[in-house]
Amino acid sequence: MTEPHAGSDLGLARTKAVPMPDGRYAVSGTKIFISGGDHDLTDNIVHLVLARLPDAPPGPKGLSLFLVPKFYPDGTRSRVHCDRIEEKMGLHGSPTCVMRFDEALCAIVGEPGKGLGAMFVMMNAARLHVALQGIGLLDAAWQKADAYAQERRQMRAPGKGKSAGEADLIGEHPAMRRILDTQRAWVDAGRVLAYRTALELDLIKHSPDADKQAAAQRWCALVTPVMKSVFTHQAFHGGSDCLQVFGGHGYVREWGIEQIVRDARVAMIYEGTNEIQAIDLLVRKILPDGGAGMYALLDTVQADLPDKHKASTQAHARIQTLRAVTAQVVKTAPQDAALAFRVADDYLRAVALVLMDWAWLRIEAGIEADTPNADTRWRAPAKALRDWVLPEFQMRTFIIVSQCAAVAT
Repeated sequence: MTEPHAGSDLGLARTKAVPMPDGRYAVSGTKIFISGGDHDLTDNIVHLVLARLPDAPPGPKGLSLFLVPKFYPDGTRSRVHCDRIEEKMGLHGSPTCVMRFDEALCAIVGEPGKGLGAMFVMMNAARLHVALQGIGLLDAAWQKADAYAQERRQMRAPGKGKSAGEADLIGEHPAMRRILDTQRAWVDAGRVLAYRTALELDLIKHSPDADKQAAAQRWCALVTPVMKSVFTHQAFHGGSDCLQVFGGHGYVREWGIEQIVRDARVAMIYEGTNEIQAIDLLVRKILPDGGAGMYALLDTVQADLPDKHKASTQAHARIQTLRAVTAQVVKTAPQDAALAFRVADDYLRAVALVLMDWAWLRIEAGIEADTPNADTRWRAPAKALRDWVLPEFQMRTFIIVSQCAAVAT
């Protein structure tokens, strides 16, 4: 997809495909940032390439999708070359290549001019995979930090008194507990959302009920950009917080935490930057239907709350606030073409916080009296979510309302 001059704006792509007499096409152009673009781990590599036919219109509607193998069935090699391996900040175990296609013979996939739509079938799956990558990286960072906090001793923890004796574990210090419990809250909320989304994907494919299919499609369309954005963001920033638990030891390589921080940074960029995810959610999915899809999603979340939380709780209040904020943006956006783009990130974060609240209420509803380590493993992260994470909702909605008010006046 990506070319040196065309990153997020795929309409600028210049790679061309010329029809050949035998029904194949010859693709020429340069693509960059191609993960695993060339290697010797498999017998063949197949490239899916966006390119422009000679008579194609300008912009993204002129792109078609082509399948270019490294080797053809008869064993001959195509004219696909790796010009360079990118030197990256992280992910050094994955070769990221600059690939040159020099009249490489290939086949078209789907219809001419429908390449971007075909590619986005893969892209939407990749965005969920990247969200899971973020959750996994954050969990790995938390596991390292938690293990270190249970063996490293420094000073006396507040409330332990000033008596002489061995220093306390840093995991007993409130500052470290805040970091560890907060990241645990993010990881577990992410898992619940991932599992729910997986179930919705199954309903889309297998449910005989058209209404359930439509509801599942709505969930996946709205929740996918949210998950990709917030959990890749948290993988990097939360991973950095986990590095902080190590102090100076976190900044040296032998402990491994610095690699997670470096590796996590790219996930905020690829498969559509997080800013594009926010624009996709608000500008492309919510505004066109007047917010109807989001209202329906909020109805689903509201109905799915544990019974004791369905009304007169902070969770209910946040859902109603998000509903009102959505209506305000829908009403105000036509007065300022840039408004929705300015507040898109704040809006996506607000949606994410409502979903995380829902996820943790579901988790807490499943805690039994005999659940092992319930206080430290489950109740402490739940409290951290409400103390340190959910208050962001007020800030985000305040920013959105203030921006709308500035346009209205």
